[in-house]
This record gives sequence, C-alpha cells and structure tokens, in this order.
Amino acid sequence: MKKFVVLSVLSVGLLGINQSQANILFSDNFNSYSPGNLVGQGGWAAHSAAGLIPVQVSGGAITLAQGSGSREDVNHVLGATLGAGDTWYYSFDVSVSGFSNIVYFSSFLQGTANFDGKLFIAPSTASDFTFGLSGSSSSPASTWGTPLTYGTPYRIVVSYAFDTKAVSLWVDPVNQASTSISDTGSFQDAVTAIAFRQASASNTEVIDNLVVATTFQEALDRKSVV
Repeated sequence: MKKFVVLSVLSVGLLGINQSQANILFSDNFNSYSPGNLVGQGGWAAHSAAGLIPVQVSGGAITLAQGSGSREDVNHVLGATLGAGDTWYYSFDVSVSGFSNIVYFSSFLQGTANFDGKLFIAPSTASDFTFGLSGSSSSPASTWGTPLTYGTPYRIVVSYAFDTKAVSLWVDPVNQASTSISDTGSFQDAVTAIAFRQASASNTEVIDNLVVATTFQEALDRKSVV
C-alpha cells in the first residue's frame, strides 16, 4: 500500500509538469545557434525576401535590421493551429535602437501573408520611442502610454484571441492584470507560426527569450525558455 501511495504522488507530480509543458507551444533563447543567418537553424524559415539582408543571430539573441529595400522576414511553426476558443500569447525580451518611422516587427502568422497581433515601433514625444499594437491593420491602432528608452530591454507579451479577434499588449507586466492596451482585428485567422519582420525603417531590435504559449504566465516566464 505504501508503494502505491508513493507512486500515486509521483504520478500526480509528473502530470502537473506535463500539463505545464503542454501550455508552451514554442520557446527559443537562440543560445545553441552558430553566429550568422538565423534561417536554416532551429527550424526557422523565411516567408518573404529569403536571403535579402538575412535576420542575424549572435550571442544568444537575434537582430532585426530595419532599413530601405526588400529584407528577409522569418517565421517558426508552432506545431498547432489556433482555433475556436483559443487565445495564444507570444513574449520576448527586446531592446530598440534608433527610430525613423512606424513599422511592425513581430506577429502571429497564418500562411505567408496573414498577420495578427502586430507589434510596432512608434514615436513618443516624451522619450525615444514606444510600442504600438494592431489586430490586423498596417498601422498601430493603440500605442503604449509610457515613454520607452533606447537600449533598455523590455519584456513584452502579445495575445490574440481567435473568437473575438482581440489582441492585447503588455510591457514589463507582473501578471495578466497589469496594464495593457488592446485592439480588435478584422479576421479569425487560424495562425500556425510566430513571425519577425524587417521593413523600411531605420532602427534595430535585439530579441531574446522568445516564448509562445497558451497561457499568459507561461509566455511571460523566462524560465519557460529552453
């Protein structure tokens, strides 16, 4: 009987671990990659302008170099499809340098051309820059109210809910009740990937500790990154 009790407790503990891990769709700290092009390592692929100013990985982080001309955009499939009743979250640490014009640089992706939960670099009159958010449009529908500073790492979380098409953004949150901004998109896209974009602006974003999850806390938690 004692052996049965011990095994039952261990089984419950293992079940809890497996349930927690099931909340994480994908995570990447970029530490195991060789310096150079991100595409071709760890399952990352280009969905636009492959090989034209490739996204770079170095020192356990990736760098998005915004600028003129066509530039590579990349994605990683998540091994699942967003559907009815689902809300997904993506999160990463990001530091920004330079600003010239508004541009989105991350999103969820369906196929190669449907983007949801777009995160933007946007101007701030009080400081260097701020973040913007859009459900599906090419310009931010809402902007983060606190001014942000170049070179400072921020932890962001972005959510996308299939049923309502609602998206939300948190910057350095403590939990899901922390301050956020929101928008409602135009489409119910069955997204399957996380994407990063390089476009016609003049700034860079250094990104680390990426997590995509089905719960807010798992996305937020850097310990989820492997």
